[in-house]
Amino acid sequence: MASGAWSAPAPRRPTRSVNATSLSPRAAVALGLVITAAGLLLVLFAVGLVPGAEASLEAPRWVVACAGLMFALCGGAVIVGYAVAGGVGPDGDLPGGTPRWVRLTQYVLGLGIIGSLAAITTWIAFGPGPRAFTVTLPFVGRGPGDETVGRAVFGFGAVLMWMFLVAFVVVSVQRLRRRQ
Repeated sequence: MASGAWSAPAPRRPTRSVNATSLSPRAAVALGLVITAAGLLLVLFAVGLVPGAEASLEAPRWVVACAGLMFALCGGAVIVGYAVAGGVGPDGDLPGGTPRWVRLTQYVLGLGIIGSLAAITTWIAFGPGPRAFTVTLPFVGRGPGDETVGRAVFGFGAVLMWMFLVAFVVVSVQRLRRRQ
């Protein structure tokens, strides 16, 4: 190419606004209901309303119920966050102008989700009874893991989850107070 020749500018990628929602309200309700239904099915397994579930349970019923509750609350959070509130703002919080009751509902759902996950990881790490762990390494394969190492890893994760729960409560209270 000769010097001084004109070249077309490189095409620009379309940018997405940070606060644009990628989920329509209708899709949010549909997805939220599917997730909630899956969670409620786990809860029904846990309380013994699904026949034959007893033989397949490898954890105490309350742990299975916590897992189901976590999914059910996640479904509710999708519905509240996207169908009711309209997505998230640039700061990762609900958009400005979101009614206080919607914001409070979303925070309570988040508290339940984090609390359920923290309870499950705590039981895996510190609960009574034997645990069986599987380790998968890239290019090496999959095999049985050591129980002590598995419990230690889940114990570290449980501590992090409880710390995250405390941080979530502090940030949620600060955001609620700021918006009064």
